[in-house]
Amino acid sequence: MHFRVTVCVAVMVALAGCSSSSGVYRWVPFMGNGKKKESQVTIAKVDKDNPFGPITGPVYYGLEMRVKVIPEVIRLSDTRALEVHLLLINRSKKAINLFFNDSRKYDFILRDSSGKKLAQWSDDQPVNQTTGYVIINPSERAEFVGNVSTRDMVAGRTYTLEATVVGYDKMRQVIQLAPSGERAVAAPQRSPAVQPPKPAQ
Repeated sequence: MHFRVTVCVAVMVALAGCSSSSGVYRWVPFMGNGKKKESQVTIAKVDKDNPFGPITGPVYYGLEMRVKVIPEVIRLSDTRALEVHLLLINRSKKAINLFFNDSRKYDFILRDSSGKKLAQWSDDQPVNQTTGYVIINPSERAEFVGNVSTRDMVAGRTYTLEATVVGYDKMRQVIQLAPSGERAVAAPQRSPAVQPPKPAQ
């Protein structure tokens, strides 16, 4: 009898520890001691035959984050928006499940050098309240794509682009952008020159 009570209490404690404050369960495989640095590159060992090659981005919960911006060379005179790709590559040997409270799974935020937000991809996206999830198998990836406007960018200045996985605060990567090339601005129309009146003779 005491054994059954002990088992029931243990199960209830485990369930209480897994639930989030919003009531939606969020689970990722436990990857070592939580006191260690979150970017646990040493835990994710890469096989020689891995199609994604060596680890080049930060690793969280066994998922490597990579951010790619198209075009790589940003000329503001030619570029109205940046196409941003967020790749989550499973570097562990188990399937990794990501759970989301609604349809928002990722986001991209463009900031200037002072930290002021200039553009955010999710601002223009509809939100569906249905919970969602993403499962990434070992040696596979999930890819998310969004567009970020360059409207408020100025050539010669430095900006940061932050890529995040919504609901997983530690899963974020920040890269720097340094656009070049002035925007094409229409030249102002000049009024015809007015000739000064000739003096009367």
